[in-house]
Amino acid sequence: MRKALKLIAVGLISLAVLAVCGGLIFFKLVQHRIAVNMRPPNLQRQPEAASDLIYRTLDGEQQHLAATKGQVVFLDLWGTWCIQCVAEMPTVQKLYDHYKDDPQVKFLIVSRMDSPFAVRSYARRNHLHLPFYVTEDEDIPQSMRLNQYPSTFIYAKDGTLVSKHAGAADWSDPSVFRFIDQLKDQ
Repeated sequence: MRKALKLIAVGLISLAVLAVCGGLIFFKLVQHRIAVNMRPPNLQRQPEAASDLIYRTLDGEQQHLAATKGQVVFLDLWGTWCIQCVAEMPTVQKLYDHYKDDPQVKFLIVSRMDSPFAVRSYARRNHLHLPFYVTEDEDIPQSMRLNQYPSTFIYAKDGTLVSKHAGAADWSDPSVFRFIDQLKDQ
């Protein structure tokens, strides 16, 4: 009887491990397929008043989007659980690497529904060095709820929302650099 229970337990554990491995492989395959098919965003200026977003550093310090006036802001609402978000993150890293030493451009990579621990672990595993933050759904203004993630918002130096994009995109495309450079020159 004990031997049978032991065999059943080993079998169930083996099935669970296979299911987890299969799920991870499926996630990685879909992520790769999305990344291969990503296109640059079609950034068009459509200025509108900006809503304030409350977000927190990974150490828990509360911050406000409104405090970023004077800088061009690239804000990406994403999550480690979102396959499109994960697929586009390497292109966001390339965009950030281009502007990371430019005081006129600020990046806010704001995760929703993730703990600071989950974001740190994800960043470490994927060798990402972006300025990550977290927020709660109730802190996201209605005007920023595009019903798809990732949701990306670009703000002019005067704090005006000038462009928004829903879904994964290739943020390392030269057209994005030109768009941000034009905003810097205003």
